[in-house]
Amino acid sequence: MKNLVNKVSGMVSDAKDAVMESMENGMKLSELTDMFSKAGDAAKEKSEKYTSDLIALSPIIEQIGFKTKSINLGIGLNPTVSFNFEKFKETDPETRQKVLDEHKDKVLLGMMVKALISADDYQSKIKLGSFKFNTITITVGLAPSISIQLLPK
Repeated sequence: MKNLVNKVSGMVSDAKDAVMESMENGMKLSELTDMFSKAGDAAKEKSEKYTSDLIALSPIIEQIGFKTKSINLGIGLNPTVSFNFEKFKETDPETRQKVLDEHKDKVLLGMMVKALISADDYQSKIKLGSFKFNTITITVGLAPSISIQLLPK
């Protein structure tokens, strides 16, 4: 994840430098477009592999009781992948640890499982009133985030 953030940050910096250079040297718009296109292709390729790796985690996460309802892909200068999870069964800490141990080579899996468990613990402690818990969303990108969706009963 840190490697991806560094690469994307580098590409953003390169893009900014290209714009500044074009303004200073009077570069043609077509030349600037070509530069962005080449940088975009490299970023797109890396982003596609990274996204595929993340999507492959969904069946593993189901083993700990969270089903993937949907996946949203944000394609842009700041690419994101948002997973919308629904809890469908309770699992004990030992089962979770066993799944993590079986897939210890997948660093993002551990982070996502910890995020799901934290969000689930949080939602179980708040008073929902006339609402019911629905979805936990984990967004992976330059600025990762977790959100919990509540719906009226």
